[in-house]
Order: sequence, then C-alpha cells, then structure tokens
Amino acid sequence: MKSDGGSSSYYLIPEDAKELMDLIEHKNMGFSIGNIFKACYRLGSKDGTSRAYDLRKIIYFAQRELGRLG
Repeated sequence: MKSDGGSSSYYLIPEDAKELMDLIEHKNMGFSIGNIFKACYRLGSKDGTSRAYDLRKIIYFAQRELGRLG
C-alpha cells in the first residue's frame, strides 16, 4: 500500500480494540513482534524497568525475528 504522507488505512484501529492484545491479534503479530510492540508502547513506564531495559528488549526480539527470517 502506497502512502501520500497523510493518514492511511493501515493506521486505523479496529473499533472493538480495547487493549494492546486486541491490536496484536488484529495484526496477526507473532511472539517477537508482539513483544516489540508492547515494549515500545510502555517504554520506561513499567514498574521496575527503565527505558534502557525496554530498548534492549526491543533489540533482542528484533534480532530474533531477523534470525527467524534467515
């Protein structure tokens, strides 16, 4: 899908989505991508973690996903 820089249909959130898991399931994200999505959303907000922790987690799962792609 080509974008002209404006709002695109792939950014629309389903009406019945109430939490991140709804979006993860809607987009058929696998385990690694789902974890990246969650870590990006909560970046530094989860008790006992830091922004650096979440960024390392994002990198870890991105590397796993790249490895899976071959």
